[in-house]
Amino acid sequence: MKLAFSLILVLLLASCAETVNIKPADIENIGVKEPFIRTTKIEPERETKETDKEPKIDIIIPKDGEVFKHGNITVKLNISNFKLVLPDRYPQKGQGHVQVWFDGMEFRDSKTEFFFENESNGTHTIKAELMLSNNTVLPYSKTISIVIDKT
Repeated sequence: MKLAFSLILVLLLASCAETVNIKPADIENIGVKEPFIRTTKIEPERETKETDKEPKIDIIIPKDGEVFKHGNITVKLNISNFKLVLPDRYPQKGQGHVQVWFDGMEFRDSKTEFFFENESNGTHTIKAELMLSNNTVLPYSKTISIVIDKT
């Protein structure tokens, strides 16, 4: 019985198959000397890494090690994957404000530009940190050093 059923199944599948005739193209009439196959490389979709979604902070002005001949310093930040908002008691994921340290002085705001004036000669450290709106410091920061030489 199994043999008969298998034979019927094979005959049924064979009757469903379609015969296709393949013939070579007339390549002399189209100006091609040799047949070829054109292929296209398809890049696999890039997987989104968890680190691509994490907040990031960078100090774009001034540059690390930059020397200034005056004491007026503008600090500009670049922030990604993080929304700047005013401080609040109820933090929400992915938003907060910035804390910038100029040596021992601390400044908090929801902006990306800070200005320090009449700073003294010497080496100074600038650190920028991301904070939740309830003032919890996040592990995303950037620290640089600059030199002021007014002589």
